[in-house]
Amino acid sequence: MIAPFRIGATSFVYPARWLANVERLAGRVDDVEILLFELAGGVPDAAELAALAAWKSRAQLTYTVHTPLDVSLASEDAERRATAIDEVWRAIELARPLAPEAYIVHVYLGDRERDTPPADLAAWRRRAADSLSAILARGVAPEALAIETLDYEFALLEPVVDDLGLSVAIDLGHLDRDARAERALLDRNLHRTRSIQWHGVDPTGRDHRSLAHYPAAKARWVLDVLVERYRGVVTLEVFREPDFEESLALVHRWLGVAA
Repeated sequence: MIAPFRIGATSFVYPARWLANVERLAGRVDDVEILLFELAGGVPDAAELAALAAWKSRAQLTYTVHTPLDVSLASEDAERRATAIDEVWRAIELARPLAPEAYIVHVYLGDRERDTPPADLAAWRRRAADSLSAILARGVAPEALAIETLDYEFALLEPVVDDLGLSVAIDLGHLDRDARAERALLDRNLHRTRSIQWHGVDPTGRDHRSLAHYPAAKARWVLDVLVERYRGVVTLEVFREPDFEESLALVHRWLGVAA
């Protein structure tokens, strides 16, 4: 079976820059998730962005963009929220030449993953909504912002996604890591999902590893759902070549496609 959705990889499968990764991945995947995790640590320059854009038509590629991690759009600290808005917007502006399918955004319960949940969830939702609205007001379509499922029950944030008309990025690896129910979340959100991030969790608890660590029975159920109902991108969200090769081979096997 040829997958009815696009299979993607990250821009850091190989220990090289964005363009070198795309050059090696072109023809093997349909989408590349351009990782802009830390803008201060370096970003593609104009020449590299132009070369990345050229690969879209050359290899029939699409791009998704992952915005910075060290941001806190719903922080109780107003200065941190303002900085987060600026950082996410910088990533969006930087990546515009790539005409990405989606910009993936984190909204933490606190200032980072694994923070203590806020005492006032309604106030947290208001802060998240205000920050996301500020980003939209600068000139990006609501459906282009895909809010990622992280380390908490995503239903807490779904009212904000509903009200602003945003998209979703479902991280299946996070759901498995945290033993959260996939079926209900997919049922509620698959229609507005632009990106599905898939990876395994190794025996040490480290995520973003090969799908060899993802339960095989669950993987077959997930693929049945995606084949029937999903036409976006499924990103093998791993950051090492062995994990990518093993994951890609497994997806091909599960889909009944020769690797």
